[in-house]
Amino acid sequence: MKFVIIGLGNFGASLGKRLIEEGHEVIGVDNNTEHTSQLQEHLTYVVCTDTTEEQNITKLPIDDADFAVVSIGEDVGASLTTVALIKRHYPETKIIARGISYIHQAILETMNVHEIINPEEAYANQLAERFSMKGSLLAFPLDDQYEIIEVDAPKAFHGQKLANINLPDYGIMTLVTILRTEEKTNFLGKTTVAKKALGLVNNETVIRPGDVLVLFGKFDDLQDLCNGK
Repeated sequence: MKFVIIGLGNFGASLGKRLIEEGHEVIGVDNNTEHTSQLQEHLTYVVCTDTTEEQNITKLPIDDADFAVVSIGEDVGASLTTVALIKRHYPETKIIARGISYIHQAILETMNVHEIINPEEAYANQLAERFSMKGSLLAFPLDDQYEIIEVDAPKAFHGQKLANINLPDYGIMTLVTILRTEEKTNFLGKTTVAKKALGLVNNETVIRPGDVLVLFGKFDDLQDLCNGK
C-alpha cells in the first residue's frame, strides 16, 4: 500500500518507519528541513513543503495514495487547513487525521475524515490495561466486560495441540489467532523480525515457545489466565 504522511514529528516518523518495515511505500511530508533530512534514508521519499499552501498540496502525489495521514501534532490550524485542502483536491483519498484536543477532534468529525486517531490517549489506555493484566503484551478493551489481549503463550501450552488445551477451563474466552515471529526482508533489502498471524487456527495447531496468543474474552477470566490461576 502507499501512504502519504504529513507531519514527521515523533509519531509521524515512527509510523512511517514501521510502515516501511512492513513493505509499504511511504512519502513523508513536513515543513521542517531537519525532520525531512533525518528521514531521507528511512522513507521511500520525503518532501519539505508547507501543506497549508494550496499550490503545495496540489504538487503532492496524494491521488495515488491509499491513505493520507495528517499527523501534525501541535498546530491545529495547520492540521485543519491541510485536511481541508486534501479533501478539496483529492476527494477520493481516505484521510486519517490526528486529533490533538477534544475541540480539534470535534471539528475533524464535521469534516468527515475517514478516521481520527489520538495516539497518546490510545497508548495510555493500552498501557493502563496492560498494567492491570499481568503478562499481557497488548490489551484492547471493547467495553466494560470484554476485551482482546495479546499474551505470551504460557509454558504449560508449549508443544501442545490446541485440541489438548481446553480454554473454557479458564473461563469465557476464545483464541482468535496466534502470532508467530519470522524474519522478513522489505523492498529496501532490510531484514527485520516481525510477528505474523497464523490466520484461522484449528485443533491440530501446535503452540510453540515464543508464540503470542490473541484472546477474546471477559476481563476477569483473561486476568486469571495471565496470572496463572
